[in-house]
Order: sequence, then structure tokens, then C-alpha cells
Amino acid sequence: MNKVSIYLILSLIFFCGSLSAQITSDTALFNPLNSGLVPKKIAKSLENISVSGYYRFLGAYSNMEKQYAPTNLADFNPKQRVFLGDDSQIPQLMLNIAGRPSKTTSFSTDLYLWTPLTGSSTDYVKGLNLGVNLTGSHSTKYGTFSVKTGGIHWYTLSPFTFAANIGYNRFSIFERNPWDPTTANVLDRYKKFYTNGALTQDVRWGQQAFQGFIFDGLRLPKGFSFAFMHGKSQYNGGTLPTPNNLTAGKLRKDFNESFISLNAISSRTFKDSLAHLALGFNLYTSEFLFKMKNISVLGELGLGNYFSPTVQGKYGEALNLKVQISPKALGFPLEVRYFQISPHVINNNGVFFNTSIQEYNDNFGSVENAGSQVTLLPFASSLVSIGQLTNNRRGVILNADFSFKKQKLTIGYSASSEIIGLSDKISYGHPANNLALSRFWRWGFPANVGPYNNLNKIYRGVYETVQITDSISAKGFNSIEVNYKRDFKIFGREILFFYLGAFHNVQRNFSPLPRYSKASYLQSYNQQLEFYYLLFPKVVLSNYFGFDRIIANEHTKLSEVSLKPKDQTGKSYAIGLDFLLAKNTGLYIRHRWMNYADRNFSLDKYKGTETTVELKIFF
Repeated sequence: MNKVSIYLILSLIFFCGSLSAQITSDTALFNPLNSGLVPKKIAKSLENISVSGYYRFLGAYSNMEKQYAPTNLADFNPKQRVFLGDDSQIPQLMLNIAGRPSKTTSFSTDLYLWTPLTGSSTDYVKGLNLGVNLTGSHSTKYGTFSVKTGGIHWYTLSPFTFAANIGYNRFSIFERNPWDPTTANVLDRYKKFYTNGALTQDVRWGQQAFQGFIFDGLRLPKGFSFAFMHGKSQYNGGTLPTPNNLTAGKLRKDFNESFISLNAISSRTFKDSLAHLALGFNLYTSEFLFKMKNISVLGELGLGNYFSPTVQGKYGEALNLKVQISPKALGFPLEVRYFQISPHVINNNGVFFNTSIQEYNDNFGSVENAGSQVTLLPFASSLVSIGQLTNNRRGVILNADFSFKKQKLTIGYSASSEIIGLSDKISYGHPANNLALSRFWRWGFPANVGPYNNLNKIYRGVYETVQITDSISAKGFNSIEVNYKRDFKIFGREILFFYLGAFHNVQRNFSPLPRYSKASYLQSYNQQLEFYYLLFPKVVLSNYFGFDRIIANEHTKLSEVSLKPKDQTGKSYAIGLDFLLAKNTGLYIRHRWMNYADRNFSLDKYKGTETTVELKIFF
């Protein structure tokens, strides 16, 4: 009997014990004699069943005056297109069903319905999204113990081991995400972003998906707690008969407002069907938080390695250290952060990107295959927003927040460099038209598309790569991000104004200060302005303006025609309306004008409009 079988048997015994105790105590409720009573008695068990969910309609119409030339099938995109539905695996109707047989045991499942409208006779899709989940808990004087098993659970251990990056909340909110709520007040979504610096997120925010067995204990004696998990993350998928599992856990000690924990995660699979060629990773860390009067010190330290048939399992360091100073000391909150992640540390389940090792996927191929799950993260030397970490990089991050009257200002600065030079490519994004650009390619996540085969689609976005013709070195990165927010009134109606500016550069070596000049391999500037005006009590008028400027130097790949480097300009203006139709029902309309061109690469250009209509109902 293997470990997985033992875990499943234990969880089944745990669940049956809790369920049988409840059935014994409630036997009287199912007495046939109750059937003749007037009025009828409702069985208590039915009161513990709940159904909730949402319906979401999304339609998009695009009219492109200039469109990318179809250099391959994945690039084919007609100048005019009507598309109904969301091709990002988001269903139109979701039902969440939950039941609680006893106070300590619960189960949950879901049902989704989806019509991609591709013209196929089997176009109607239905099924389970997260599967059937079982959760059981039991409280004793020694602590509370719980078991989670079944379908997919959203969970987190520590940032380096098992978690998703939450960043510093510097982003545009003009385009709605599929998981965004419909608020009781039509302006609430924007006011919460102004007040709190973050939108209301769903249960998955900052967590990763996990399928398998989770056992944890809370409120143990002496402030201890623990967690153990064994199964699969989204990177352990596939149908191969060979072992393909992830095991992780932590032991934590709390004291006062501080804590320290020991964490571990290990993934192991095989490249061959005979289970001889193993690949995977190990990572061991310690996370901590120490609070003093006006200073908090928090972070995570660890060692990790990656092993495969072609890579030796050498261990490397992982370090993320933050010092946070409260407003009482300086008059404003300040964070100083140092990070260093070795190129030998690989873990796609953590908060950092893998930019050092091309991994294998479960189909015995390279992750270069279009549509591979691992290609959803930028590879090579990535130009990322402040707070998004990558391996093979070390650096310093500064963040400060300022508030005065109804104005808020946050500023971030980052200076970092690669630990060793590995790649001759730089990857970067186009924020002004990022979501609209990703809809040029429907169904899947193709790589190496576009007129010059240097665009890669990711989830709700696209990133581009540029090749360096200089000798490979440990490149340096500098970033400045500014976010300004203001709340005021015009004609007695509330208006919220947001500005986001980001300035990045990549040069040959580390520099403590940015080099916005031809000395940089790449310079990226983007500005985004948006405001939200309460036109009527149930109607919000929204506006957006985005501007991208990306300039490469002579040490990058030149155009074969103009013999000059990349010189790109992107513009975008959009207008929208939010209607609160009824309680928990909203209608959201967006219309975007977009224009983009590279002065030196003549085929790299597009111009057109896109209109989207979203109807969302929660129940």
C-alpha cells in the first residue's frame, strides 16, 4: 500500500466518523411519523445545503483598420470579428454547491456551463471546475485539526514555497477581471481601490491551486501550528502512469505578534515512461516576522535545487528580507527590501519566475511547445513590475506611501542585476493595450507569433522578446513606479482620478541609478491615466488613456530593412459605462481606440477599435 492510499483511507475514516456522529444525533428528524404533520417539518439536513454562483455574459467586437499580417495560422485574425464568451477558460455560468452534514464536516462542489460558440455541434460544455472537495475539522483542548481532500483547494504555505505574488497594487483597474464583483454601490469598486490600495479579491488571491491531501493543525499548545500536503499542483498535471507528485509542509511557532516557521516543498516526476529519468526540485525555507515598536522585520530564507537528466542538482540560496518602518517614526510608511534568488532555485509554485532553466513538460517535450502550461510565464531576462521576483537576480526595492487630504501617492524604486549571465534575450510587455492585444490570438497560449515571431501570449496578456547581439553578461535592471490617486467632486458628483507611471531600463551591468539613454539595451516608459465619474446614482462614466514608449539600442537585433533597433510607440484611449441594473446585477461597457507602430520594423503595427459588453449577475 503506497502513501497516497494511506492518506485517502485516513481522510475517509475521519470524514465517516464525523458524519456518523451527526446522523445518530439527528435520527429523529427523519422519522416517517413526521410526514403527517401540518405544517410540514423541513429536515434539518436540507437547511445546511447552499447554492450560490454567478452568470457572466461577455461579448467583444473588434474592427481593425491595420492588422498584423498572418505569418502563420496562429496569427490569423480578420479585420472585423464578433466574439461571444471568454476564451480564457472562464465559464458563463458557475454554480457553487456546499453542504454541512455536521458542525465539523463540510463538502463543496461546483458545476459550470460554457458555450464557446465555435460552430461545432458539440459546442455546449459542462463539467466540474474545482471538483468535489471534502473538508473535515475536529476541535480538542490540544488544538483544531482539519483534513482537506478531493478536488482542488486554494492554499498557501509561504511566499517561496507555495503562494502567488500579490505585488504592491500598482495597476490599472479600467478593464474588469472575470472574478471582479458586482458591488451594491456602483462606485464602490473604484473607491475601495482608492481607499485600500487593492480591490476586493476572491478566495484565490495570493494562493495556488492544489489537488490531493492537506492536513493541518491550528491553535496547538505553546503557539504551534503545522500543515502537510501531498498531491499535485497545476505543474504536476498530465496522465502519465509514472509518479508525478508534490509534497510540502510547514511547522510554525507564534509568539506575541511575531512568528517563525520552517517550510519545505519537493516535486518529483519522470521524463521517461520507465521512471528512470527523474526531474523536479527541492526547496527548504524559514519564514519569519518580528515586530518591534516602530519597525517590523519579515522575510524568508532558504536553500533549493533543481534536478533533471541534463541538470545537476546543485543547491542555491533564496533570500527575501523586508524592513518596514511605521508612519510614527518617519511620518509616512517606508519599506526597504533586499532579495537574492539563485539560478539553481526553481519553483513555479512560488512568487518568483523561473528565468534560468528551460524545463521539460509532461509530454516529453520542451516548454517551447505552444500552449504548454509552463510557457505562461515570461522566460529569458524579464523586465517585470516592482515586487515581482525572478530567480537568478539580486537587488534592492524601496517603497513609500504618502497621504495628504484626499490625495494618495505611492512611489517604488528597484535596482537589481542578474547573478550570472545566462540569456541573450530580454522579455517585456505593452501595458497600454495588453489585454486587447492578447485577444488577437484566441484559444490557447501560442509562443513565437506576430509578424516577427517574437510575441508570446500569456493569460490575459502578451510579452515580447528582443535579442541582444552583445556578449552575454549579468544584466542590470532599474525601475521607478509612481501611483497617484485623488478623490474630488465636479458639479456635486464624486470623481476618482488615478495615474500610474512606470519607467524601466535594462543595461549591460548593475547600476544603482537608472540609465535612461542609449547606454541601455532597452528603455520602457508607460503612462496610464484613468478617472471614474458618478454620472448618476447607478451609473459611472469611466475613461482611460495609455501610452507606451519602448526604445532599444544598437546592441540588440536590428531590422533587416532599416538596419535600426526597435522604436515602438503605443497609444490607447477608452471610454466606458458601468450600470447597476439591480441588486447584484451589473452591466459594463468598454470601447477602446488603439494605435501602435514600430518606426523601424515596418510590419509591427496595428490600429483599430474594440468594444466589449459584460453582464454579470451574482446569486
